[in-house]
Amino acid sequence: MRKHKNQSVSDLHLNDDAIQLLTDKKYNPRLLSELLTHENFRKFMTDLEIYIDGFNDKGIQIANAFLDVMKCKLTELGADSTDAFASVFDNSHIEAEQYYMNILSSDLKSIVSDLRSAHMKDSNTASDIDYQSMVKNIIDDFASQIPTTSDDDTESSNDAYINGLLLLFCKNLEMKVTQLSVEEKQTLKEIFSRSKPAKEHRKLRRRNPKL
Repeated sequence: MRKHKNQSVSDLHLNDDAIQLLTDKKYNPRLLSELLTHENFRKFMTDLEIYIDGFNDKGIQIANAFLDVMKCKLTELGADSTDAFASVFDNSHIEAEQYYMNILSSDLKSIVSDLRSAHMKDSNTASDIDYQSMVKNIIDDFASQIPTTSDDDTESSNDAYINGLLLLFCKNLEMKVTQLSVEEKQTLKEIFSRSKPAKEHRKLRRRNPKL
């Protein structure tokens, strides 16, 4: 990264709140940098300034006034509300707020779309995750933790179910069960045994030992 030795914070012409926000680092600085340097960001800022300062409001008002005058002329010539040309003048009115929102939205859409495309292959994005396979693997691993037990082996089934919950817990945190110590596993199992799913499983086992 280049160092700008001859520039101070005051050269940025930002207010105190903006500077505080930037120094707090409660945002993604890389993403902000890419946003500011995108080729369409200058256009977005120009369009935003035009909208905020109302530079083009009079132009829109004049255009709408012209349409109103033309419609009045048609009415004087005998056109009614069903006349096609009169409808054209009505429908051609420019609603300033929506007009600028469409422009600003279009500006931002192109910027955000480009940034998203640029980061599609990043390791910390969810773009390429095959959720169907991920869920299938979790279910398969969970099922493998619950062995077939005899009808009267309820306790063994409950233990296997708790082991399955432990596996799901580790999967969700993207860690291996083998990374846990014996004491950590035991603590988690005791916690999971008091969970609602574990209690429901015990109830079902009592009603139907074959589960």
